[in-house]
Amino acid sequence: MVPGHEFTSQSSCLSNNSTSDEADEEHQLSIIDERKQRRMISNRESARRSRMRKQKHLDELWSQVLRLRTENHTLIDKLNRVTESHEQVLQENARLKEEAVDLRQMLTELQIGSPYTTALRDLE
Repeated sequence: MVPGHEFTSQSSCLSNNSTSDEADEEHQLSIIDERKQRRMISNRESARRSRMRKQKHLDELWSQVLRLRTENHTLIDKLNRVTESHEQVLQENARLKEEAVDLRQMLTELQIGSPYTTALRDLE
């Protein structure tokens, strides 16, 4: 064997290993880039879903606000009607009490002036 020939074989072998290492490194970088790309896409999709959930929740809250406002107005109207009715009942009650006092007074006056009351007193 020629000593120079051996050297050429070794250098060509080293050259092949070097190229192979570079190819492996490039392949690994490519895999890493691909993973980063997939992760970035996944993160974007997750963020999009999160925004959609947030918007849906916000829409539901606004719907609830409108429903509660309507319910509140209805309850206020009902309270106003009940309060008005209560006031009318209080006024009617006061009027009836006054009428009862007047009627008792009239009854007392009638009993005092009645001949039967005088006769009953005489019998005692």
